[in-house]
Amino acid sequence: MKNVTQILRQICFILIIFAYTFINAQNNCSQFYPSKAGTTITIHHFNHKNKLTSKTSYEVLDVNSSGSRSKITMSMYLSDAKKQKKITEAQFTVTCDGGTTTLDPESIISPNLFNQYKNMKYSIEGKGIDIPNSLSVGQELPDGQVTMSIDAGVMSIDMTVDLKKRKVESQEIITTSAGSFNCYLITYINETNMSMGMKQTFYIKQWIAKNIGLVQQETTKPNGKLISKSILAKL
Repeated sequence: MKNVTQILRQICFILIIFAYTFINAQNNCSQFYPSKAGTTITIHHFNHKNKLTSKTSYEVLDVNSSGSRSKITMSMYLSDAKKQKKITEAQFTVTCDGGTTTLDPESIISPNLFNQYKNMKYSIEGKGIDIPNSLSVGQELPDGQVTMSIDAGVMSIDMTVDLKKRKVESQEIITTSAGSFNCYLITYINETNMSMGMKQTFYIKQWIAKNIGLVQQETTKPNGKLISKSILAKL
């Protein structure tokens, strides 16, 4: 049961930070995703006490473009900030077509994440996360959803993550150690439901900039209490 709980926590965390964590778009397809092999970025993650807890490094491994369509393969390496040890790593695919970029749910969670749980079977379904090249204040964005089923042997666990009420709220200047950026603020609700009766609701704020991607993210409880924060640290 302890291993199952660890899996679920890792999945929820990765789903949250994957949503828009990309920079340096360099083709005419996507404004918010990288398209040059070798591009790397670093995101720092902080807890509710503003203490650095982990770091995520991303790298573009491969880009396959044809016309207005691009398929981008990326790697993710998540490490503990204090011990400098690997927490998990994965690969995923981003597809851009006709000016809309889609993060495929099946691509978000790599089998690499579950190497330590080789005896467990799982399946992933969903309708993806879309972001258009053109954003404007007040614009509503399509919902996203990921459903995962895990066969833990003695029991089966189903988990559904709904990303609801996605909306462009405003434009703001955000400053981090990587610089100052003119950002779009996108908000949405993350609802996580598990078959064992567990349910959690998070409120997400994401500041993204053209040609940069994620600059800052805040995750809070429904009462407004901060749970975590992620900040662009290095381009």
